[in-house]
Amino acid sequence: MRVVVNSWSFWARAVGRAWAVYEKMGHAKELLLRRIQPGRMRILPHSWPLWARMCPCDLDFCDFLQERNVRSKSIFHFGTGGHHIVGLRNRVDDLCNVILGVTVSPNEIKRYVKLVVRDPILGQNYKVLFADVHDLQAASLPNFDLVTLFHLCEFGSATGSGHLLSDEGVLGLLTSKLKPGGLLALYPQSLGYRRLRPIIAAAIAAGTLEHREDYKSLLILQVRNEAS
Repeated sequence: MRVVVNSWSFWARAVGRAWAVYEKMGHAKELLLRRIQPGRMRILPHSWPLWARMCPCDLDFCDFLQERNVRSKSIFHFGTGGHHIVGLRNRVDDLCNVILGVTVSPNEIKRYVKLVVRDPILGQNYKVLFADVHDLQAASLPNFDLVTLFHLCEFGSATGSGHLLSDEGVLGLLTSKLKPGGLLALYPQSLGYRRLRPIIAAAIAAGTLEHREDYKSLLILQVRNEAS
């Protein structure tokens, strides 16, 4: 057993190192392209795989929806991953939630198109928008029962970069789109959470959000009703 565990640990570290190199190379290439083309959109040059050990947030969110019997709700999901597990599990678990996913990865949107072409029923309740969340506008969004912002603040501040919204602005916009009593799901193990934490603390201090529960790797907040 020890040999098996050690082998798995070695393999996991090797894969992690290889992924880190791949990721850095992709970002370096995009940085060079943006210098050549200053108006180029800031994209994610790779597609995130489903690695439960590295990033369990999407899997935990799917479990949250199933265990809390969240059905027929409107959900905004930031960062679909190339696996699109939130949309796929919603279909498999027959929860009938209407999900709007947002990704800034061309590879992830290509994967979504392939999935929907193969299974059009998936696309009825799971839509994916190729966009930077920092360029969303209130007029183009419906109201939601639940919003995920697992990866907010991971890509550096958008302030002064030509975007419509800062990270604080994204939180404010999506919070404003939550229905009374709606839920906001965050991932405290995110690379950007250290920067996000004071923004969340300010929203809680202002009375906009309140702690609802901790679920596995997730932090669940609730938007406060105007009357409360």
